[in-house]
Amino acid sequence: MKQWYALIFAVIAEVSGTTIMKKFGNDESIMMYCIIFSFIGISYFLLAKAVTRIPMSTAYAFWEGVGLAAITFIGWSVFEEKLPIAKIVGFSAIFIGIILLNFGTVCGEKHE
Repeated sequence: MKQWYALIFAVIAEVSGTTIMKKFGNDESIMMYCIIFSFIGISYFLLAKAVTRIPMSTAYAFWEGVGLAAITFIGWSVFEEKLPIAKIVGFSAIFIGIILLNFGTVCGEKHE
């Protein structure tokens, strides 16, 4: 169960780093780059911890899909980026894929 917490915090760190990158993209100070790289590094570290018990395909799909959805929501709500129907349909497909990957992982596991 703690691997799922690591995965969730990996998503939060990735989304935070990407949001900071967008918000302060014109700030070229070393400190800003250190902050961004720290969040991205923490995200990858936690993702590595998560894949010790969660199948890599499921963990990566969750990390990428949920992160993408969160970044899109932040882009739309905070940065006023457009969200056409094609993107909404695409995100729906991603979430269905994540659910199917997780379902396939649970059904395919051997219980001893």
